[in-house]
Amino acid sequence: MIRVLGIAACLALLPAPVLSVPVIGANSFSMTVSGHVLLIPYDGNKSLSSLYTLVEHAVVLVPGSNRSSNFAYETLLEAANIAGANDAATMLIAPQFLIEEDIDFYQLPADRLFWSEGGWKQGNASLSTTANPRPASLSSFAVLDSILYRIASRNPNLQTLVVAGHSAGGQFVQRFAAGSSIEAALESQFGIDVVYVPANPSSYLYLDAERVVSGTLDQFAVPPASVVGACPGYDDYKYGMHSRNSYMSRLTSAQITSRYPQRHVRYLLGELDTDPAAAELDTSCAAMLQGRQRLERGLIYGNYLEHFYGSGIIVTHPTFVVPGVGHDSRGMFTSVCGVAQLFGGGGCVAVDAGEEASRDTGMSSLALQESQPNPFHTRTTILYRVRSGGPSTLCIYDVRGQLVRTLCEGFGQEELGSIVWDGRSNTGQQVPAGVYILRLQQGRERLTRRVTRLR
Repeated sequence: MIRVLGIAACLALLPAPVLSVPVIGANSFSMTVSGHVLLIPYDGNKSLSSLYTLVEHAVVLVPGSNRSSNFAYETLLEAANIAGANDAATMLIAPQFLIEEDIDFYQLPADRLFWSEGGWKQGNASLSTTANPRPASLSSFAVLDSILYRIASRNPNLQTLVVAGHSAGGQFVQRFAAGSSIEAALESQFGIDVVYVPANPSSYLYLDAERVVSGTLDQFAVPPASVVGACPGYDDYKYGMHSRNSYMSRLTSAQITSRYPQRHVRYLLGELDTDPAAAELDTSCAAMLQGRQRLERGLIYGNYLEHFYGSGIIVTHPTFVVPGVGHDSRGMFTSVCGVAQLFGGGGCVAVDAGEEASRDTGMSSLALQESQPNPFHTRTTILYRVRSGGPSTLCIYDVRGQLVRTLCEGFGQEELGSIVWDGRSNTGQQVPAGVYILRLQQGRERLTRRVTRLR
């Protein structure tokens, strides 16, 4: 029997329309390619074409799938205000990568480049169509290379340059950190330190064919033949190293894998970004081989990097879990941890990628309960459990990552116990009101909790 669908049902089967950006960036960054001047929109607190002798710190925030440089810039402004860094010494820039729907809606001229909806996120070349011909094509990663070089060359006292992005922007930043060569020029010519901060990306670039073993969080192997047969492109770019685009192919696989651990990449993960049915979560088979949802994928990727490079990788590639925040760009970058990564200083304690996963899934034999009461005025009780094995420590850190108090050290037998913290430091002084980090560690396993002291 032939079933005839109504108009509403037919429309429901169609993909959701791609919407144009709400506003085009207020400024334009110009590049000359093959004799043609091309423009990239951006928002920021300073012009990319001007010289600034007072700027010492610059942050570039790549927008997410909404491509809104205005929203990204407003997020940077809020974070800078929290950090006390919205001043003459700080440059804030949010570039905008347009798609053809933006070109059509705003009737933009041929000097504005555009990409496919997914292409700009992974460094693909810009497009030229019959409806919107363009005189030249450029990778979105090459555009960012040019922006970063311009920032470095026009700010002679610049010391640190941070490149950050959330969600789709996080995907962009993580892959850019692996494949870009501009950092070497910035360091050698200008002496600038470059830091990358991908937050809550939906997937990651893996460096070999191994993926997490099903049912584990820290074991890796090449997937079984049956899995590879069902997902033959799982190791193709953007998920793996095969079939990389032109920009990413400028370096060999060996060059990418040898350079990546030298990059300073700080991974931010939202503690609540755990919905396997979240909007815009990549659910392709290649992405699902990286984990079920964004937090899990990020924790697994941290474990993968330790598996691939060794435990020393956490020095240059630390993972931070932002408490109480889900898939929220502004929430991530205006959190204590997010502000710290964008503008320096403390703010959160880096975690071994497996610790939060172990705590949440019950796969660890360590346990650290939230202290009671929390918040507290004069004293709080901390419950913990350790297994027989190596020595364990229970310590308290401030939000800058500085050790405040060692509560227990050296206990190594199976133990379920409690200890009272009286709000004093190792020197016996009362600590000021604020947020502190409880850390229980045994070998490579580590659990953290936060406790707040009131006045």
